[in-house]
Amino acid sequence: MGLYKYSVKVDDKAKVGQAQGYDLDISYKDLCNVCAALRHRNVAKARSILDDAIALKIPILFKKFNTGVGHRSQLGGRKGRFPKKECRAALAVLNNAIANATKKGLDERLLCVKSACAYKQNVLPRYRRTWVGGAALGYGKQAIRSDYVTARMEITVEERPALPGKAKKKAAARKAAAQKPAGAKPEAKAAEKKAVKPAVAPAAAKAEIKGA
Repeated sequence: MGLYKYSVKVDDKAKVGQAQGYDLDISYKDLCNVCAALRHRNVAKARSILDDAIALKIPILFKKFNTGVGHRSQLGGRKGRFPKKECRAALAVLNNAIANATKKGLDERLLCVKSACAYKQNVLPRYRRTWVGGAALGYGKQAIRSDYVTARMEITVEERPALPGKAKKKAAARKAAAQKPAGAKPEAKAAEKKAVKPAVAPAAAKAEIKGA
């Protein structure tokens, strides 16, 4: 049990792994976007997302707290950043949750992130002193309000079944389509073109109607 209660409700705690981090010296706003990128992901994919952001390969999508954030070509023109400090903290908490789940006997290959949440924790009043330049000479030192804000986060992982048979069939169909030559036509379409019914002449159709 951590210092704070978990926000997600779990019926059987033996089937999940939970971990939390608090008193983190990071931006809770950036941490919210990092947690959003991890939700409902397989733990292997979640680790890959964090590692890519730390290595400055693929940025984290910023859906909120994104005023003035640049657009990224890796995200299709959407806004994103590389919050390395927040990703390292999230990776440590994720590894802790996975370790807690495997200790309970859960299979790491089937683990997915059920919940990932970030919060603002403490706001400690603080002043930052600055020394003025020549333009403000004679006014002495200026004190600027710069509060020290900490963050906390929690991650819950659970086992989820593997991909259903339908997804496997789609993957096999894509693989088979990739192996076919580019100029080849499907047999079904070729058979449909051959089996075209001949059009009935208008005069013959009228004669059939009169005879009836």
